[in-house]
Amino acid sequence: MSTPGAPPPGPAPAAAPAPAPTPSPAGPTPAGAPGSPPGGTPGDGGAPPAGGDGQGGTPGDGGGQPGDPGGGGDNVGAGSRARGATNRTGQGSLRAGTLREAWTHIGGDRVQGDKIVVQVRAGERDVVMRALSASTVETVRHAFQAPPRWDDVLADAWQRRSVVLRGPGGAGKTAAGVRLLIAAQVKTWYLLDSVAELSRLTDLKQLGSGAGLLLDRPPDLHELSGSLLQGLEELLRLADARLVLIAGPEAELGRGAAEYVRRIDRPGTLNTVLEAHLAHLLGELEAERALAAAGVGDLAAELLDDQAACRDAARLAEVLAHEHRAGAIDTDHVRTRMDRAGGESPEEWFEGLGDTVLRTQAVALAVLGGLPQEDVALAATLLLEWFRSERGILTPSVDQGPVPLRHDPFAQSRRLLAEKLRARTVAAVTRGALGRLPCTVAEYRDPAYPPRIIRHVWSEYRIQRELIGWLAELVDSPTQQVRSFAGTALGLIATEAFEYIANQVFAGWALDEDNGLQRREAIGYALKVCAREPALRGGVRALVDSWYLSDVWQYQAAAARAYGLCLGGADLTAAVAALTRLGTVDNIQVAIAIGDSFADLLEEDLAAHALVVLRAVAEMAHTAESRACGHLVFLILADTLLSEEPATPGIAPRSCPTLLRLAAKDPPGGGLRRLLGYLWAEVIGGELFGEEAESVLQKWAAQAENDPLLLDDLVRILVDDVAARSPRAGRLLERQVTHWNERDNFRPLPRSAAVLGTALRLRPPAPPDRPGGAR
Repeated sequence: MSTPGAPPPGPAPAAAPAPAPTPSPAGPTPAGAPGSPPGGTPGDGGAPPAGGDGQGGTPGDGGGQPGDPGGGGDNVGAGSRARGATNRTGQGSLRAGTLREAWTHIGGDRVQGDKIVVQVRAGERDVVMRALSASTVETVRHAFQAPPRWDDVLADAWQRRSVVLRGPGGAGKTAAGVRLLIAAQVKTWYLLDSVAELSRLTDLKQLGSGAGLLLDRPPDLHELSGSLLQGLEELLRLADARLVLIAGPEAELGRGAAEYVRRIDRPGTLNTVLEAHLAHLLGELEAERALAAAGVGDLAAELLDDQAACRDAARLAEVLAHEHRAGAIDTDHVRTRMDRAGGESPEEWFEGLGDTVLRTQAVALAVLGGLPQEDVALAATLLLEWFRSERGILTPSVDQGPVPLRHDPFAQSRRLLAEKLRARTVAAVTRGALGRLPCTVAEYRDPAYPPRIIRHVWSEYRIQRELIGWLAELVDSPTQQVRSFAGTALGLIATEAFEYIANQVFAGWALDEDNGLQRREAIGYALKVCAREPALRGGVRALVDSWYLSDVWQYQAAAARAYGLCLGGADLTAAVAALTRLGTVDNIQVAIAIGDSFADLLEEDLAAHALVVLRAVAEMAHTAESRACGHLVFLILADTLLSEEPATPGIAPRSCPTLLRLAAKDPPGGGLRRLLGYLWAEVIGGELFGEEAESVLQKWAAQAENDPLLLDDLVRILVDDVAARSPRAGRLLERQVTHWNERDNFRPLPRSAAVLGTALRLRPPAPPDRPGGAR
């Protein structure tokens, strides 16, 4: 792959023609030596960008016309844009988390929750396990009703580490499998998708001790053999893990698997299942009142006949609980909702909605389901605005008339709207820019609805222009969660029409003068979805490579985001090499995109990617052509990555800078500590981004101010790995620390200033600065 096209004539250096950046003939600038960034002296670099006010944090791109890589005033250097890029504490980690949530809801994953990638044999695909949701486990723990001869099943099940549960349809086999794992006292629950994945497992250490694995009616169950299960025994024993496989009544098993089978029979009556689930949802007293309501007994007898399944009883309990909480149980409403739950596809249901307001609500819920209900409501209103004209909406023809110009906002309550949309509102705690906060989220009850509705609306109606315009509005939102979900929804659409979206949407979004930063980010989110499809991976690579080789900085920035968001996982070496070469493009927006993409790669797999990424950043900082970019990229990583540590007995939950945690866990003299020490010495001693470096370091100290363990780690790294490396950086550190407790500092840090200041003053004399010593 050749290098990206060079910027136009000016102060920025031309991109090197070599496969990778190389040091200048004079050698790299020493870590402690003063020097100007490649684009000129630090500063804002001239007039504010066209269409913006030049202030940090504005949504616009700030600078340049499409096709003008230089974009007057966009050189890599200190100024408002650099300050904005290094003042987004934790945003890289937040972005990674919200993208995972977006795919969980929009991609239609069967099981919500975190995923873990298990490394397997070289040359084979890794196994991806999904964590079973805590709510599912808790429901089984409290509402499970033992089927006939359950004691015998319990007594025989764990003679080995694996068990196969088999029985008639509707017997509650999945719940029984979870209950068996609970009885085995497993600590974590994971779901696999296929016997093929099971056969590739060679090591379960990544799961920790006491994991429970569940394989629920996989399509290749006929491949399950006794020899495969026997071969897994030692692997499961070493990890103290258990395995439950669920087989349907007609499924064929491979040779020798029958000896692992335990039969689950249908319960004699589903009333006990209904009562248990209702008590779990409402409490015993309220459950008794709900069951005693007029008509409920007859309705239960009608719906829970001999053909009903245990899941039908659980579903009826959910509907009854919803009605009971609303004040009174309307058996007709309950019957209607239960009828709709069976047989009708999401597409047929959507066609039957009829009302335009309901349909826009349904689309908004498909795209933003899982986010606070206020975000969903606002998105639905925005979508409706796109259709306030004389043309019809969401119907195969326009014969049914125009969209109403007004609608009564009090026409239906939230409860009635949720009922019509087959949705629910749930009290939850979501993570946003201000941390984890309580809210009420809105989502479909059935996780299969969002992807099917999005695809249906895109393919069946002539509203492509309106949908893209609406998604663009969501992508421009100030809320990271909304941007992530909207970009992911666009990616789902792109899997159906990749060439159209690439040519008609991505091309224009990348060049957008007002919101190009958010639009290019969303392009990366969408391509991340497309890259999951084997048939589209070649097209994704070709598109990104064409941007990478472009002379247009906006396309180069879009390519940088794509390398971090969707291509780095498949080929880390190539992605890191491309990002490193893009570091020679003297444009602040490209540099910020590189920093965000390196943050994405670290969030994807910190343990596997950290050394590779930090070496690349150190190489950029060491090379004259990309030195300023390397400094800014490191500060972006130091600021935007946060690791959350859960609460433990006696210790409250806390978050800390990911790079600080990496360094603290690395032994003295280890590769990661040396790299981080070198990079901090570079950005502090180099003074290309002096104000930004001081600000990021002060935020690290603020997090450690009331955390003695974290403060100890911070002092050790700054003294042993930074000040000891560079006397100049050490002196600048001492000077900065004295400001942390001054009267004009709005965030005084007396403890950090005292402890770090003392340690710096007492440190032994350091040898002269050693440029390039990190390698």
